[in-house]
Amino acid sequence: MEVIVSAAVSSDGYLDDCTPRRLVLSCEEDWAEVHRLRASCDAILVGARTVRNDNPSLVVRDAGLRAWRECVGMGPDQTKVTITGSGDLDPDARFFTEGPGARKIVVTVPAVRERLLRRLPAGVTVVALERITARGIVEALEQSGVRSVMVEGGARTIGMFLGEDAVDSLRLAVSPATVDDVRAPRFPDFGRLPFEGRAAKAIRRVGDMEVYEYAFRAAPDGLTLTDRRRLLRAVELGECSPPCGTAYRVGCVVATLDGREYEGYTHETDPRNHAEEEALEKAAAAGADLRGAAIYTSMEPCSVRASKPVSCTERIVRSGAARVVYAYAEPECFVRCEGTRLLREAGVEVLPVPAYAPLVRRTNGHIVHD
Repeated sequence: MEVIVSAAVSSDGYLDDCTPRRLVLSCEEDWAEVHRLRASCDAILVGARTVRNDNPSLVVRDAGLRAWRECVGMGPDQTKVTITGSGDLDPDARFFTEGPGARKIVVTVPAVRERLLRRLPAGVTVVALERITARGIVEALEQSGVRSVMVEGGARTIGMFLGEDAVDSLRLAVSPATVDDVRAPRFPDFGRLPFEGRAAKAIRRVGDMEVYEYAFRAAPDGLTLTDRRRLLRAVELGECSPPCGTAYRVGCVVATLDGREYEGYTHETDPRNHAEEEALEKAAAAGADLRGAAIYTSMEPCSVRASKPVSCTERIVRSGAARVVYAYAEPECFVRCEGTRLLREAGVEVLPVPAYAPLVRRTNGHIVHD
């Protein structure tokens, strides 16, 4: 099972302050990314203290994201998970009362299991572990059919997962705000993170925040957290392309080895341009070194095209890019595409991710008819 930890912290490493009101550290752009990341997971997990203090609903409210989840066969609501050793949970908390279609799981110890079953609303699953550990929670969730979980807090819960090396990816968003209160909850070992140096790291700006993405190990689908974000962005960009009866709506993100990213979508600047072409041209105009770059595109790069003599596959090979990740193999609506074969023959790593193909089919419903 894939475990993703996501947290927003102040510049001095605090997750919250000591006031009664929840401290909001994320900017609007960061929230948008976090909500998309949440929507890509089967389940979301927080500690009981977070349920008591913040009273989160943990439901997917955005209609587009709910439709997105249904399109890929996940169902509109995530499984909600919390952990308690004491059983101190309010049955009227929004965790239990909101999201009627969401499955709710409470992980606890045997001594309080029966009490929780009597107090909590009908339909809540209570799992008792002899000892609450991150590994034990992961195993229990796997047995319940959860394939991916996003762990969001609090400090003790995050620390448990990181301390047991039970995390595949970490997204840490650092706000320019400060808390400067030693009584406040703090991200475990902030400033001397124990995994620095042994995990792949990407750093970028999101609004006024600095976001760190750590990859401890690749997910079962071969994607890191950064891979997934870029591929989902490519899928999203495809929606920007106007429907056209002679072209697919495709989005593309080109990522250089130094972390710079360039985006494009079909017909963005020219009615003959493909998405990969748009993104590659932006990178070239910026003077980017594309040797070793990764290309994320919502559809398999074309190998034959009528509008121009050079295909996107050939452009990628000429650029020196080393890797292509795409969601949907090009259907045979116009031509038979051999982009995957040609790229691999040229020494380019190609990773299809069919889990996101339904989204691209929906975007191209003006051409592709199931």
